Amino acid sequence: MTRRKIIGASLFFTLFGAMASLPPLILLFRFEGFVAGLPIATVFLFGLWVFLILGAAWFGYTLPRDEPHQPHGEEQR
Repeated sequence: MTRRKIIGASLFFTLFGAMASLPPLILLFRFEGFVAGLPIATVFLFGLWVFLILGAAWFGYTLPRDEPHQPHGEEQR
């Protein structure tokens, strides 16, 4: 993947995380269901949180380091 595509994907990932945590999507889980004794909405939010953290770590790992811009003909210090 090129740097530009990775940056675009990370922007989409951020917007997805923001949209997924908004009340209209969370309200889909208003029914009385439990997973391991926890309400479905809580499991969804913490699962989303873990997914976003792992995704941010992956993007941080795959993005190459940003090199400072050197004007042509100037030496590095």
